[in-house]
Amino acid sequence: MVRTVYSPEYCLQYLEQYASKEIFVIGLILGQTTNVRENVIHLARTPEEKTSENGSESNYSMDKVETVKTLLDVSEAWVADHAKHVTRMLPGGMFVQGVFVTSDEDIFEDPNCFSKVRSILNYTYKALGSNSYMFGNSPYSNDRLILHMSTSTKVLTCKSIEINAPNKNTVIKPVDWKFLSKPQQWQRLDCYYEFDEVYPVIVKKSGISVKQQFQQILESAHKTIESSVMFIDGELKDGSESLDQFTKKKKTKNNSKQTQNETPKSMHVSLFVPFENALPETVEYLECDGSIHFSGVVSSSVFMYPKATVSETIAAVKQDIIRSLASRFTMHCDALIDDNLLPEEKVCFNEPPRRVLVPVGSLHLCDYLFPGEAPAEALLSVRELLDLQITEADVICDVETPADTSEFDALDRDASSEELLATPQEASQFMYITGICFAMLVLIVSIIIHYYDSIVQVFSKVVSKS
Repeated sequence: MVRTVYSPEYCLQYLEQYASKEIFVIGLILGQTTNVRENVIHLARTPEEKTSENGSESNYSMDKVETVKTLLDVSEAWVADHAKHVTRMLPGGMFVQGVFVTSDEDIFEDPNCFSKVRSILNYTYKALGSNSYMFGNSPYSNDRLILHMSTSTKVLTCKSIEINAPNKNTVIKPVDWKFLSKPQQWQRLDCYYEFDEVYPVIVKKSGISVKQQFQQILESAHKTIESSVMFIDGELKDGSESLDQFTKKKKTKNNSKQTQNETPKSMHVSLFVPFENALPETVEYLECDGSIHFSGVVSSSVFMYPKATVSETIAAVKQDIIRSLASRFTMHCDALIDDNLLPEEKVCFNEPPRRVLVPVGSLHLCDYLFPGEAPAEALLSVRELLDLQITEADVICDVETPADTSEFDALDRDASSEELLATPQEASQFMYITGICFAMLVLIVSIIIHYYDSIVQVFSKVVSKS
């Protein structure tokens, strides 16, 4: 059975735009795969490769641009880095599905070109899988798309290959790519997940960095979210039921009519953690060097194909929350000057970037803004990473509010007094001394009770003699 992929018609116009200029372009295919359908949502050109002065690859902040004119000159690491940045911007359930190329060569007939494309896809797959909490690779299939448009004939060809397969066993599968003249309908699901946890900081001999501590927090958060139960509009649904069946039942129940072109209303998602899963398996008493109070609300907006199942939707929402946390932690750690987990200050406040939404067709992707950054900063990321031209007014900035620092300011004022904030060592000494005093008091009371009768008799004899 031939694999079928659906995409909006503007993707064809996007390819023709570059093919008409007869220039080489490589980029990413972004979309969603479910058990019933595969949808492409956007094609994003990979930015021109940027290098440092010594010729080594660097990040996207470098100014020196190296123009790549042929597929054989493309750096696998540069495309993979682009894929990692774009994955941060994708909601849960969306993935990098492959690459597209506009060139004069027939990449499927030229062995060198095809080998290069396969190398790029394999390298990208490994790079996206290096951080499991980013959910960079789709769990549904190891096949990746290769879309090619000839700059000379304007012929469009799409095929797929299996990632990490031996070269001799690589099977090229045909793909039927269909462009939709009408906008694809999506079901939006919104969730606000609140975190309010305190995590101990234990510094071992080898030390611990902010990044290592955040990885431990991610691991704990992932276990909690995976064990949670999801309610859609306040109802617990069967995992095999599709989302459109859910909406049809609600329309029938409310006796309301909905036109075919009307956009379905957003569904509200709530995640509840079972009580037994909220408790740790074992309780350990450890002397800590400090603690991290992890508090805030993660805004999640997931877009699913209406015929996707509830199980697929649950997985997408949970992916979105963890992917968002992993993205913020990575960006926050990259921005830190000092990676030391325990600063000189007794209380230290850190605010990771907050989430904003950016429109892509009929749905939204996301970006992250650090404290003090304006929506214009998101335009730069969208323009460079997604190859989209949007205005500052298009950026939705109110899905998450900036952090309230009033509580921290109060703690910071208290921290100026050495008497009010004890160091971890002082706190442990205080608890240790308190424990000894209490034990001595219990011992004295026990002795009095044990020898109570003897004391009473001696006291009676003394009284009688007197």
